[in-house]
Amino acid sequence: MDKQAIARIAKCYGINFRDQLPVSKGYRNESHPLLTFGGQIVNIIIYKQEPSIVHTIRCANRTSNFLAEQGYPARRTLDPRILRIQVGSWCRHAVLYNYLPGRTIAWEAYTKKHIKLLGGMLGNMHSELRRLPVSGYLAVTDQYTNHIKTIRAYINNKGVASAMKHKLGLGFDDNELKNALMLLAACRRLKRQQVLHLDFVRSNILFTSLPQADSSKDLIISGVLDFEKTAYGHPLFDIARSLAFLMVDCKHKSEQQVRKYFLFSGYQKRGNNRLPKVRLTGISKTSDLLARLVDIFLLYDFYKFLRHNPYQSLSDNEHFLRTRDLLLSRELIYRANDTIKLN
Repeated sequence: MDKQAIARIAKCYGINFRDQLPVSKGYRNESHPLLTFGGQIVNIIIYKQEPSIVHTIRCANRTSNFLAEQGYPARRTLDPRILRIQVGSWCRHAVLYNYLPGRTIAWEAYTKKHIKLLGGMLGNMHSELRRLPVSGYLAVTDQYTNHIKTIRAYINNKGVASAMKHKLGLGFDDNELKNALMLLAACRRLKRQQVLHLDFVRSNILFTSLPQADSSKDLIISGVLDFEKTAYGHPLFDIARSLAFLMVDCKHKSEQQVRKYFLFSGYQKRGNNRLPKVRLTGISKTSDLLARLVDIFLLYDFYKFLRHNPYQSLSDNEHFLRTRDLLLSRELIYRANDTIKLN
């Protein structure tokens, strides 16, 4: 969106500013920071058009505002209005937020302290979010049931299956996807359902170092962004979502190190929150629920790589290769007979 349009939106919110700072773009939105004449930075976020976007924004704002009121570094609205911007058939929505300081960290640069802080923040957030009513939120089990059905339709297409076999040397086990659907159905009956972030990953976490009196620097999480995927469900879904990303992206940390730093040193110790242990019976390959949910998130991420990238480019995508290898080690996908090695 051009500067003139942002200026008109700012005027609607009663904001006079002297400078527009660099724009940052995300999957679902664009962030337009503005420096006011009073020296304050505010943030106008423009959301992309998609089904039920207004409901998505309202749920996101309800969650982040609630956490901000409890003292968490979550984005909060500076004006309750959601502006509709219409130009012919083109439509977007805008919201005015506070501006959170800090910067994102590349996964490759994540230290054990970053991972511990991440787990601690999620543990503390879960404790607060138990008090937020789930009415009006979508169920994460419904969302991922739809995702798994979409994956099954995709991989059961003969052309897709053939391309995967001959270009990637890989195939899905449809029985594993059926098991995932049964697992998600069983999770609907679990107790301790609450509001979750469900996108607590690198691009949505800001870190900053604060100078201390002894001249050392203390690393803190200064911002938690993008609550647009918030839904309700068992907290293990949120934990598994973050853990699946960490396992793929922290290439300099083993899976055991990631689990130790994130789950035990972070979520339990720093977050002062008990790690739920849930086992479901009557489902094939019954095991600890956290491990099974990590499998589901890895499968969904793998599908997104396939769906949104030319197959021939995937051999150069390190995150795809690491996701592939994790799924192969878990026997959730398999190597076809005429496998073509990617690396």
